[in-house]
Amino acid sequence: MKGYKIISLIVLAALAGCAKMETVSAPEQEVAFVVANYANRTKTESVTNEFTSFSSKGYLYAEGVEGAQNFFGTAGETITYDGTSTWNPSHPYYWPKGSTSYINFVSWYANDGSDAINPDTVSETTFEILNHTVGANDNILIADEAWRQTANLNEYYTTGVPTLFHHLLSRVRVNMKATLLTDPDLANVTYEVTLQNAHFEGIYQTGSLRLTNSDLNTTGTKAWTSANNNSTYLWTAVSGSNTGNIAFRNTNNTVITNKTIGTTPTAIQPVRSFLPQALGDGIKMVLTYTVTTKSNGTVTSEESNVPATLVLNTFKNSSNQAITQWVPNKIYTYNIVIDPRGNEILLNPTLTSDWGINDISATVE
Repeated sequence: MKGYKIISLIVLAALAGCAKMETVSAPEQEVAFVVANYANRTKTESVTNEFTSFSSKGYLYAEGVEGAQNFFGTAGETITYDGTSTWNPSHPYYWPKGSTSYINFVSWYANDGSDAINPDTVSETTFEILNHTVGANDNILIADEAWRQTANLNEYYTTGVPTLFHHLLSRVRVNMKATLLTDPDLANVTYEVTLQNAHFEGIYQTGSLRLTNSDLNTTGTKAWTSANNNSTYLWTAVSGSNTGNIAFRNTNNTVITNKTIGTTPTAIQPVRSFLPQALGDGIKMVLTYTVTTKSNGTVTSEESNVPATLVLNTFKNSSNQAITQWVPNKIYTYNIVIDPRGNEILLNPTLTSDWGINDISATVE
C-alpha cells in the first residue's frame, strides 16, 4: 500500500508540471455593436427602431504595423440588427489581441426611403455629402465616432461598440383643422371646409454637408464638428435651389387637392425631411381653400379660392417663441386652424417637438 501511494503522488506531480507548461490562448471575441439614438443614452434604453442596418468603416491600428488598415475592407461593412439585442457585421470579425492595437469606427445611415445615399467622403476625419437634394423620405444620420476601441463595451443596454446616432436633417409636418362645422347659434347652419391645394415656397432644397473629427488621440466616443461656414445648420445651402415650390402631398405621395378638413387635426403635409436652414421672410406656406355654408343641407354660400400666405417665421412655438429656423435632429409641427364663420386662419397653437434632444450648434450632439 505504501508503494502505491508513492507512485500516485509522483503521477500527480508530473501532471501538475505539465499543466503549468501549457499556454492557453484567450478566446477570440467577435466584434458587435450597440446602437441607439443620441437621446437614448442610458444603459436601459432600447435600440433605435428607424432602421435595421447601417454602414460602418473600421480603421485598425495593429501592433507593429505602420498606419491604419481597413478593418472592414475599403468598402466598409453592413451592420445588421439580430432582432433581439445586438447588431453584427455581415461577416464575423474579431478584436485584435495586440496590447497596443485598437480600431476607430465611423458609422452612418443614409437612405432615401428605398435606396442608399452614398456619401462623397468617409474617413476617420471627414464625412461629406455634397450637392444633395433632400427628398421627402431622406433619413441621414451619423454616429459619434468610436475612437480607440479594443473590445466590446458594456456601457448601454447590451455589449458592443457604442454607436450613438444623430439626425442630420430636419423633419416637418403640417396639420389643419376647422374650429367648428356647425354654427353654435344656428343649429341648421353647417360649414364645409376644403383645402384646395397647398405648397411651400422659398425653401432651399439642395445643400452640402461637411463634418470633421480630427482628434485622433481621443478614447471613447466623440461627436463630429461642422466644417461648414454656418455650423448651426451643418449643411450649406446651394444658391438657387430655393426657386421651386414644394407641393403638400398625402401619405401615398399624391399632391393634396380638395381635401376635406374636419374638427380634428388632419395631416395636410405628413412628416417629411427638409434641408436644415434659416427661415427668412421669403419662406412661406401658401394655401387655397373653400368654405361652403349650408342651411338645412342646402348651399347658401360658397367662398372658393380663398388665398392664405403664411410666412413661416411668424409662427410661434408653445413657449411663444418664433420658429425662425429648422435645425438638424428636430421635428417641427405646424398646426393651422380655420374658423369658417369668420373665414380666418388662426396660427395658434403651433409648436415644435424634439426629434432628438437639443438644438444643433457647432457639433452634432
